[in-house]
Amino acid sequence: MNTEETGRRIARALKEAGAVSPAFEAAVILRFVLGVPQTRIMAHPDAEISAEDSAAIGRILARRLNREPLQYILGSWDFFGRVFDTPPGVLIPRPETELLVEKALELAPGDGGAFLDWGTGTGCIALSLLCESKGLTGVAADRSPRALITAWNNMKRHQVLRRCLLWHSRSPDDIPISPASLDLFVSNPPYIKTGHLPALMPEVRFEPAEALDGGADGLYWYERLFPAAERLLKPGGSLLFEIGDAEQAESLVRLAPPALAHAATHDDFSGAPRVLAWRRV
Repeated sequence: MNTEETGRRIARALKEAGAVSPAFEAAVILRFVLGVPQTRIMAHPDAEISAEDSAAIGRILARRLNREPLQYILGSWDFFGRVFDTPPGVLIPRPETELLVEKALELAPGDGGAFLDWGTGTGCIALSLLCESKGLTGVAADRSPRALITAWNNMKRHQVLRRCLLWHSRSPDDIPISPASLDLFVSNPPYIKTGHLPALMPEVRFEPAEALDGGADGLYWYERLFPAAERLLKPGGSLLFEIGDAEQAESLVRLAPPALAHAATHDDFSGAPRVLAWRRV
């Protein structure tokens, strides 16, 4: 079977299983197994798939049809133009989170500065900030040792470990950062309401619940991050949160302490509010 036929077969099977982007995933699987760029696959649609590669595709497809996330199956994924390790047990980087990185970079000091990324997961936010702004230094904190190991591996791969401290943090209050010393405080905390978790896509069942569950109202971690940001940010420093929806945005604007002035609400590519920003007064 050639690459074009194989791609169609993969996409058809994924669509029947309920995958949201079957054609895209089929292309990713082919690129991964064949080890060649998409342009080469498209330029040679009649190239035959070897028996070995066909078997590898079959193994990947069997797991994916069970709704296991493709990011876990392949073990790596792209975020903000870079490849990240994405092992099971660590929250998968999502394209919506790239907006948080973009807005943080816009607010980062031009001559360096310091940031905290609380709930770093794979390290995708912290690492992207460090790679895009060479003067930044940061602390990447997470409650999960597995996440911190993954973040360490990703930062080693991209050669930014010398500018980042990784910290095992059970709460935003246990990180050794001096008061009023940060230029940026960024976080994509767990924000899904506990009662909404069972209704999410089947793939989400494979992800760690502690990285998703934001408590009964989805605000549990935000309420704990606000005081930490108020304490750690310099005057004029910025706090940026990823959020889930407009209802959450309205609640957080009301909950923020007076020392944090709401600066902006940024919508994602679907038009939904996704990033909130405050300035430390």
